[in-house]
Amino acid sequence: MLKSITFILPLAIFGFVGLSAWMHHDAKALAPPKSEQAEGKQDVVVEPDPQVDLEGYAPLKFEEIYVTPAGPKGLEFTARANELKGKRVRMDGFMVKHYNDDPQLFMFTALPTTHNSVEYGLVDSLPVNLVHVVMQVRPGDAPVWTPRRITVAGTLDLGSRQEMDGRVSHVRILCDQVADSKARTVTFRDASQSS
Repeated sequence: MLKSITFILPLAIFGFVGLSAWMHHDAKALAPPKSEQAEGKQDVVVEPDPQVDLEGYAPLKFEEIYVTPAGPKGLEFTARANELKGKRVRMDGFMVKHYNDDPQLFMFTALPTTHNSVEYGLVDSLPVNLVHVVMQVRPGDAPVWTPRRITVAGTLDLGSRQEMDGRVSHVRILCDQVADSKARTVTFRDASQSS
């Protein structure tokens, strides 16, 4: 038994060394010469992320949407919100982390928020000044949830409307573009504008 191990072990080691040398040689043969590698690096042009263009979008804060405190009539839009209705606005905030049936819409709040619609349904666990962001997207183009602060730019739409998930939205932004607030780079652009 000991004789067979002392005979097989050196064969296995030599086989492993030979196999790795053979694989290294093949990888080297397939690689382009260093001069071609250097030339290839010069040809590669990295396109920078497009910068967000916020000129022409009026800033709107979440606290500027409704009159506070609410009076006997309930929630009322502020004079500023009514003035900006139908106009281009930009807002900074966070995407609500939740399951959504509608790929063309996400909920947007001033602070990071999670909503479990399976567990809570339409229970009002979300802030009153919730904004629904409506996008014109091609399949697969909608921005995925991100924990970072984002800037949403688009047309302000006010009034009650029932959404696909059964929730009634009161404030919507018909989105032109979504950008990373810190880097000011576009992460989503309306499909009709990008074509």
